[in-house]
Amino acid sequence: MNATKQPPPATTQLMNDISLRPWIRITLLGWLLGIVLVIAIALVGEVVGVHGSQLVVGLGMGLGVGFAQERALRPLLGASQSWRWATTIGLAAPFLLFDLARVVGLGIPFSLYIAVAVAGVTVGLAQARLLTPHGIDSLRWVFASFAGWTCAALTSALADSMTRWSTIRGLPGALLYLGLVGLGGVLLGLATSVPLRRIAVEARAKAV
Repeated sequence: MNATKQPPPATTQLMNDISLRPWIRITLLGWLLGIVLVIAIALVGEVVGVHGSQLVVGLGMGLGVGFAQERALRPLLGASQSWRWATTIGLAAPFLLFDLARVVGLGIPFSLYIAVAVAGVTVGLAQARLLTPHGIDSLRWVFASFAGWTCAALTSALADSMTRWSTIRGLPGALLYLGLVGLGGVLLGLATSVPLRRIAVEARAKAV
C-alpha cells in the first residue's frame, strides 16, 4: 500500500505564522525597504564613482524583499540567510546583464520593465530551489514570481506616467504616486502568496 506523500509539518506551521504576520504586508514592507536601499546604494555608487549602473535596482530590491520575506519563512527555512541571497542574486542578475551589455558596447537599450519581468523568472528559479524540498511546486512558484514582479513593474510604470500626464498636483498627487508605488509590493505579495496558501490548504486537507 502506497502512502500519500504528506507536505512537511513546517509548511503548515509556516502558514499559521503567516496568518499572524500576513505575507502581503511583509512583502510590502520589504518592497518599501527595497526602494530605500536602491536610493542608498545608488548614492554610495555616485560617491565611489560608479555612475549609471542598473545593478543597484536589483541589489536594493532583492535585499529589501528578501530580508522581509526571509523572516516570514523562518519556520520553514530556519535561521538561514539563503532566501535573502537567493532573492538578491536572482533579482540582480538581469540588471547585471544589461550593465555588462552597455560596458561591452552591444547597444541594447535598457528597459526597467523588461528587466524586472525577466528578474521575476530568475528570482523565482533561485527561490524555488529552497521551496521544492518542502512540497511547493517549482513551476507554480516561478510563474507566481514572474506574475508578481511583472505586475509590480507595471504599477511603477503607471506611477511614472502619472507624474508626466496627470493633472493631480501637490499633496494629492504625491499621495497618489506613493500609493501606486506601494501597490507594486501588494501585488507581489498577493501573487506569491498563492502557491504558499495552496500547499497549506492541501496539507490541512490531508491532515483531516
